[in-house]
Amino acid sequence: MWPTIINVFVCVRHFRLVHQYVRKTGRFPSAALPVATLDKFFWRKVFDRNPLFVRLSDKILAKQYAVSKCPDLQVARVLWSGRDFNDIPENLLAAPGVLKSNHGSGHIVFLDGSPVDRTKFKSETDRWLARPYGQGNGEWGYRDVDRKIFIEELVQAGQGASIVDFKTYVMNGKVQHVQCMYESNGPHPGTSRYDREGNLFEAHRSARYTYIHADPPSQFGRVVNMAERLGAGFDHMRCDFYVCGDAIYFCEMTIYPVAGFPDVAGQLEEAWKSNWDIRHSWFLTTPQSGWRHAYATWLKSKLAN
Repeated sequence: MWPTIINVFVCVRHFRLVHQYVRKTGRFPSAALPVATLDKFFWRKVFDRNPLFVRLSDKILAKQYAVSKCPDLQVARVLWSGRDFNDIPENLLAAPGVLKSNHGSGHIVFLDGSPVDRTKFKSETDRWLARPYGQGNGEWGYRDVDRKIFIEELVQAGQGASIVDFKTYVMNGKVQHVQCMYESNGPHPGTSRYDREGNLFEAHRSARYTYIHADPPSQFGRVVNMAERLGAGFDHMRCDFYVCGDAIYFCEMTIYPVAGFPDVAGQLEEAWKSNWDIRHSWFLTTPQSGWRHAYATWLKSKLAN
């Protein structure tokens, strides 16, 4: 009974998301009883309305959350925040820094200290702030973020050093896999993916990055430890960091990686779907009411088998 009820409900109430899912994957989502990784992301968008998702979708508030969980974690300082580009002090625009929005992905401009076109930047940042991010993909966590633009300090590697980006996937409080990205802004970006112990996963497809068969970076263990402290209490959370020498900086926490459509296949998909247990989700650990209570009870019983 419940699979039929839930699938009909989802198709009617979230037709656009279902259509998007079919277009991207070639099949209908298993909304009532998600097993595959992409089905779990779809289910999270529709049912798992953890209030913390809004706070963590705010890049400024996420910094505060990260430091509260890991006081030894460094963050790039926020030098200014507001809603109007014209309010930014001239001295901040004339110095190295990073201009971002607090509520979206891809809203980023690196400032190198050269003169900026205020008219152009004003238009661009107004466009960022005009609407919530990610609504077409069902990423509801961004919807209620108090939208702002901000400038944070630019973290730079020392002479001869480079910055390594870490994307850690934490499931039920334990790192399941880690993606390391090298020279992300350089001419030859590379990537490697590891399990929790630093063993290489099989090569994965990437349109931009060359897969590198390499030992994990020296800070790998420390990053894993911090990621598990940040991801504790969530059934799934991507915690992002960048490592500059010995320093580990928090970047962001991501609720829906790649809008809920990460490229999963083979060894990675098997590990991902088996380790992500949605019984630890907010929806299934928080009392629900009405039909949601009945559905949650049914779903927990099915997942326990």
